[in-house]
Amino acid sequence: CYLQSDLDEIALRLNQRPRKTLGFQTPADRLQASVASTP
Repeated sequence: CYLQSDLDEIALRLNQRPRKTLGFQTPADRLQASVASTP
């Protein structure tokens, strides 16, 4: 069993890792840009 804080840390690390498929942007950056461009 994993603590929620451990799972949150893992999710944060994964979302801050640059991805080749995203043009070396992070998933968090891509989400931020998408939310910012939505009226």
